[in-house]
Amino acid sequence: MKHYIRNTVLTIICCGVIGFSAGVAIPAVGYVIDKKQEIQTTEKKADNISTDTEGNVTATMDESSANTVNIIKQVKPSIACITSLTQGTDFFNQIYQSEGAGSGIVFYKDSEYAYIATNNHVISGANSVSISLNECDLVSASLVGKDANADLAVIKVSLKDLKAAGVNNVTVAQFGDSDAMEVGETVIAIGNALGQGNTATRGILSSQTKDVNIQGRKLTVIQTDAAINPGNSGGALVNSKGQIIGINTAKISMSKVEGIGYSIASNVAKPIIEQLMNNTDAPALGVYITSISADVAKQYGLPQAGVMIQEIIPGGSAEAAGLKEGDLITSFNDQPTFTTDQLTTAVKASKVNQNVSVKIIRSGKEMDVTVKMLKSTNTGF
Repeated sequence: MKHYIRNTVLTIICCGVIGFSAGVAIPAVGYVIDKKQEIQTTEKKADNISTDTEGNVTATMDESSANTVNIIKQVKPSIACITSLTQGTDFFNQIYQSEGAGSGIVFYKDSEYAYIATNNHVISGANSVSISLNECDLVSASLVGKDANADLAVIKVSLKDLKAAGVNNVTVAQFGDSDAMEVGETVIAIGNALGQGNTATRGILSSQTKDVNIQGRKLTVIQTDAAINPGNSGGALVNSKGQIIGINTAKISMSKVEGIGYSIASNVAKPIIEQLMNNTDAPALGVYITSISADVAKQYGLPQAGVMIQEIIPGGSAEAAGLKEGDLITSFNDQPTFTTDQLTTAVKASKVNQNVSVKIIRSGKEMDVTVKMLKSTNTGF
């Protein structure tokens, strides 16, 4: 029996369960002045004034709109539409497939592959994942690495496959400094909203970096009122320079709440993404975890605070050591672990094949378990 204790206010944007048509249009509003009309002005013609073929003076879009359009045109080619397929069994033991949708950001390419950053929850559990760039055909993707606790993942696609699908030039996104952002700055969210292809929404930065608890994981995020919808997960939050300053991840889904969306700050996401791409020998405990505060421990009659194992990943270090769902981890390699951050930090400090001592509480009894840290096995989504 799984022991899940949740105290979650926020709802992760679950990609792929909604498939409604959506679109965004930016109209250009103009006016016409009769060329026979006398114009009482000595000012020079503004940059946004032009003359049509009949000599009429017309106004094009304002500077703010033009800047928004240019940013979207600049960034959109680097935003991938992600499609995931998951196989399951229904109540009648019949096998079915469900399709999910999400977004990703092309952040690097070499001579063979394009590398795409996204949220872990976009691809987690999928049997196969495909991506599309520039509205071209879908291309199969493979997993490079994922970090469930950071809700980040990296996938890759072959440049040859992309070319065959019609993508001749792969655009790599530019990451910006999320710490340099000021509250009130204009931001644009770009992603595969509702699985209907890339669209854009605009808003402001509502809050600078802060820690929020999302499904038992503490993430360092920035807040925006730009609309973030299912399918936007893994997509870009962009500043006025066209730089990625956040990876769209979650929103508050409550009837009394409007315009509160969260993006993992770029300064937090970038080093994790780079590590996932480059570090093939990282150790992993092989568990999904959640923090248990002192208040929650008291509420549920647990002996103390700690990090509870929600799920054991097959073939991982925890399973080999005999750890179980519901175990409360209070120490890892002699380091106290009362939060998921503390445990994650301790795990990252360990080495592959190292034997570490883990203190757990199981059924009210404290136990010492020796865990041999195995190499992270990202063989599937």
